[in-house]
Amino acid sequence: MPTPIQLFDSYQKQIITLDPAKTVISNTLKIYSCGPTVYNYMHIGNLRATWLGDTIARVGKLAGWHTQWISNITDVGHLVDDGDDGEDKLEKGAKRENKNVQDIINFYTDDYLKQCQAIGIEIPTGIMRPKATEYIEEQMILSLELLIADKAYLLEDGIYFDSSNNQAIFGSSDFLITEPLRTILETQAKQRAGQSNQFTDRDTKNTTKNPSDFALWKFVSADSLQKWRFVDFFDAKDVLAGSYREILEKWGCPGWHSECVAMISAIAGQDTPLIEGAGGDSSFSFDPFKNKTVIDLHLGGEDHIDVHHKNEILQSEALGFHLSKYWVHNKFVLVNGKKMSKSLGNVFLVVGKYADTGFYSLENPPQEVQDKFKIKGFDPLAYRLMLMEHHYTQQMDFTWDKLAQSQARLFNLRKLGTKISKVVQNINVSISDQDKGLPKMQEYNNKLISDLVNNLNFPLFLEVVTNEMNRLFGSISKSSIKGSYNKEHEDWDLSIDNLDEADFFHDFAVLIDWMDKGLLNLNLFDGCDNWTIETLAIQRQQAKEVKNWAEADRLRVEIAKLGYQVDDYPWGYGLWWNPTLMD
Repeated sequence: MPTPIQLFDSYQKQIITLDPAKTVISNTLKIYSCGPTVYNYMHIGNLRATWLGDTIARVGKLAGWHTQWISNITDVGHLVDDGDDGEDKLEKGAKRENKNVQDIINFYTDDYLKQCQAIGIEIPTGIMRPKATEYIEEQMILSLELLIADKAYLLEDGIYFDSSNNQAIFGSSDFLITEPLRTILETQAKQRAGQSNQFTDRDTKNTTKNPSDFALWKFVSADSLQKWRFVDFFDAKDVLAGSYREILEKWGCPGWHSECVAMISAIAGQDTPLIEGAGGDSSFSFDPFKNKTVIDLHLGGEDHIDVHHKNEILQSEALGFHLSKYWVHNKFVLVNGKKMSKSLGNVFLVVGKYADTGFYSLENPPQEVQDKFKIKGFDPLAYRLMLMEHHYTQQMDFTWDKLAQSQARLFNLRKLGTKISKVVQNINVSISDQDKGLPKMQEYNNKLISDLVNNLNFPLFLEVVTNEMNRLFGSISKSSIKGSYNKEHEDWDLSIDNLDEADFFHDFAVLIDWMDKGLLNLNLFDGCDNWTIETLAIQRQQAKEVKNWAEADRLRVEIAKLGYQVDDYPWGYGLWWNPTLMD
């Protein structure tokens, strides 16, 4: 039975508990996180939202859940900011770089994946990483269903969701009002009373019925770079009234707030774990989801709380189902206490535009920043550790000093992990003893993750893991290890006394395979799998054996230039990744 997980719900404003007996599918965690609009580079703040989805999925697996994480790519430009008017983001990017839209999409999608890979995020693949353009028909059906049901209306420039009409529907006695929906309806009631007119932060050219209405489908000109027509997907003449039929021939594009509703429904909205994407299938309908909840967790940045996710909730409720049971958001990343801004030159990338490990600004950084950080670059995984050191419900202030502290902590853990790994390589534990240790390993795992299932208390969890690594290292220090260099095998032969090898092996296995590779993904125990570098280390060891210290020092420098640090032990050496040593 999976371990329950606690998280903070942004709309309920309280800690909620994911009970394996009460999820959409028992013992399964269905997760969806809003991905990027790929018209520009994704910065360190964007990556925090993606990291949260990856992390919750990883914690779920360690806690015994079957996890299904969907994270989309928005490859439809929609419009600037959260509004329904303005310049299309992807068209703007294409004009800025003198490329076509597809080139922009491909380039910035690849760059986003590179950024994620650099900090150890395992992005979903295949159907679990849908693109908005693969679900155009589903978004068309969504807008038409709401229009036909009088839950949306037609303006000259598009189809708009009618929040006032839906207020009456949601208020009926036979409709289950969820907490997120209740919050939204209260906000809209205040708007209609004249207390607010900035719900979507947009400057509309057409007069909507209510300030909280939003576009489901926008009509665009024939020369737009991204455009679709209803008539090219299906024949809706039989269901549309005469005055509406003219829209079938019009070029248009989906509203931003509709794509996630359509994709979640098409991919995750089944009793079985997954179905193939519904793109191009005119039989798609929202009817199977009536009176159901589609997913367990919807994730995103805090900027989605007031507009984007509220509008997703309104659409799904108007269609007769609950999109997500819970809504969890991460807070922004600040830089030196300020919001990221191109004008301030503080929109930083993990990798990409100027250097692989430089964390350079999206714009050219000041020369003093280049001089200081180009020589001693940062390991991107230091930023991953930095994310773990700050709770997702709190804004994180990115500074160079904090990143340096995270990197120092990372390197200390790697140094420790490498020495522990070297000992484990010389431990012989039988297969039967390994199998016998599985219950103990599971118990040890549950002990370690107890802080994680408590609202992702990573700061405390990192302390526990560090203490456990120090405990294993302490066991080595208390044992008697003797080593002799085997020239024939070009390696060290170790004899270890006063060490409970089976217990040591089992605890190490949990820390490396479950905690590091399964969750932290910081390469704490990996050492070096590059044979060229390993060969240099062996040559250095041979030079030391004949007391050729100059050659040994030269080889140490050569190894460092390739990004690895070599540590000497009384019984051998260890190699670990340290990119700050590179030229």
